[in-house]
Amino acid sequence: MKTPLTSACRHCRHYTPEGRRGGVCDLLSVPVQSQWKACSLAVSAFGLSWENIEIGRLQEQTVMQEPVVTVAERNAYQWTGRALT
Repeated sequence: MKTPLTSACRHCRHYTPEGRRGGVCDLLSVPVQSQWKACSLAVSAFGLSWENIEIGRLQEQTVMQEPVVTVAERNAYQWTGRALT
């Protein structure tokens, strides 16, 4: 198993402090103590965000589609007041 990048729950991105010493793991939706050893799902609060990396990959793979209605057709319909079908 991989060693987590953080040593304790309080250093994890998913940790939200509540009260004096405790908090909540937003990923698991459970109460945790800040001094507990971090689990294998821990992510550093200041590390790279995997969500941003995935979004970047998706944007690169996005295929541009030709418009179904051209700009000229759209403008013509707006001038006449007819609905596009």
